[in-house]
Amino acid sequence: MGKEKLIPIFALIVIIMGGLSSIYVYATTAESDYITINNTKYTIDQLFFIGEERTIDDYSGIAFDVVIFKISVSNPKTREYTLIASDGYQKTVKWENMENGLLTEEGQSIFSDLPKAFWVKDIIKIEVK
Repeated sequence: MGKEKLIPIFALIVIIMGGLSSIYVYATTAESDYITINNTKYTIDQLFFIGEERTIDDYSGIAFDVVIFKISVSNPKTREYTLIASDGYQKTVKWENMENGLLTEEGQSIFSDLPKAFWVKDIIKIEVK
């Protein structure tokens, strides 16, 4: 076979692989209108009702530390918190970070004291450890 026949075959294989990987990502992404915190489900609206709005840089949202206190997590200052996104991405932060963190209306975490790798999008769960 000449190059003229192989190149279209390889291009077709790459396109099929790209399509299959997109389908896989879409199928494994969990859609949820709730954020589960300490095994209790809350809507973003409920969290904004009980939380305190703050602004960090150009971002605004509710303060994580206020929300954690108001939902009555026992000994919140000694705990760690794992933020889990709908696609499975997760990051664990300490209380000091939660004091400097926001939850936006879009369900994203913003931390003024951590790199952007800790800014988890589409949060569906916050595990209290």
